[in-house]
Amino acid sequence: MESQRIAKLAAGSVATLGAIFRLGVFSSSPRVRAQNVSDEYEASLIQEGFEIAPVHLNLAGRDRNLVGLGSYLVNAVGDCNGCHSSGVAPLFVYPYKDGKNPYFHQPAKIDPAAYLAGGTSFGLVGTPTGPNGYSGPAIISRNLTPDKNGRPEGGRTLSEFKQILRSGMDFDHIHPTCTPDQLTAIQGGGTPNCIPAGPIVFDPTQPPYQNNPDGNLLQVMPWPTFSHMTDHDIEAIYEYLSAIPCIDNSVSTPPAGAPDELRNDCGK
Repeated sequence: MESQRIAKLAAGSVATLGAIFRLGVFSSSPRVRAQNVSDEYEASLIQEGFEIAPVHLNLAGRDRNLVGLGSYLVNAVGDCNGCHSSGVAPLFVYPYKDGKNPYFHQPAKIDPAAYLAGGTSFGLVGTPTGPNGYSGPAIISRNLTPDKNGRPEGGRTLSEFKQILRSGMDFDHIHPTCTPDQLTAIQGGGTPNCIPAGPIVFDPTQPPYQNNPDGNLLQVMPWPTFSHMTDHDIEAIYEYLSAIPCIDNSVSTPPAGAPDELRNDCGK
């Protein structure tokens, strides 16, 4: 009996040592170490995102880690506010508070009243490409703040937001490709709200240049670059944009030819 008890104890000890050995081997494996480093790195980005967020964030019902990571991507990597903020008069190009412009050697402070509210004008679509040298309408950046339902960029769902960043889809259809009737109107001196497409003759001795922009796609936003982002990163950006304050401009004067670009209804 004593020999059997000793044998069982020995077997148990061997099993325990084996488990400890396996745990030690796997926990120190390159894959586990890489995962730990990755988690620690993302945690540092999340922390940095919260530190640099220029506005109060509503975290109720939201994934805190995604919000923090999204802030880092929006404010430290993508500079979304650089395009999606009209700034204040008289220097509309700068999205900073008066006296807080780093380009003037002042301590930087983002103007929260214009943060991601859109309104930056990028001028006409491009070089004169249509009849009579018509370039098309002006491109105005969109309001990215959440609407009354808490959804960013005009109330877009996450699925729609992914489509925008992946394919450049313009769900607002603000600048459609010109129809044949609109091209005729342009030839008569009209300026319809559309993007002209078709052959362009720069040199009569050379074949015409085929200019075929698709008005269903965003023409200025660098979505071809953003399309390479991971789903995780896009979801983080969406979660962050859902957490920032809504800026209501549902009754503001729209830019010429683009009545829906800046619209956002915060509700009551």
